[in-house]
Amino acid sequence: MTFTSPDIPGHEGLAAPVLPTGELASTSSAFVKVFVGYQAVCSCGWTDQRRFPATQEGAKEAEYRWWSRHAAPLIAAAPPSELVARSNLLCERVVKLAAERPLAALTLLSQMESWQRALLDLAVAGARDAGASWAQVGEAMGISKQSAHERFRSRDL
Repeated sequence: MTFTSPDIPGHEGLAAPVLPTGELASTSSAFVKVFVGYQAVCSCGWTDQRRFPATQEGAKEAEYRWWSRHAAPLIAAAPPSELVARSNLLCERVVKLAAERPLAALTLLSQMESWQRALLDLAVAGARDAGASWAQVGEAMGISKQSAHERFRSRDL
């Protein structure tokens, strides 16, 4: 059985059966009758190191590990889907505005840039105050930890 969360598309968890050889059973061989335990895995390639007994409780523990060790941090870093949808709509409308009225688009984008910088500073400060590492900040922004540190280190004082 697989488990998913709509907040983290592209991540499908599985309590994968562990074969006697130590290999994980593929999803196509999920009905293997001889296995020695369960291990939490994700469709993104993440694999938990801990193995659980070949019992119903072991399968539940592996599922819990996927939720607690892998999904929970991803969900915490994922923006709310409602805001993503609004952001995408705003982007589409600004593209249309830029084609129809480029000076109006420039005015709007300039205003957006000024409050975006302040909000970005606020979010980075909040993440760092909450204990996020520079690697986590960089990952959330799609940049390296070094780039995040160089860009925002002055706010870390």
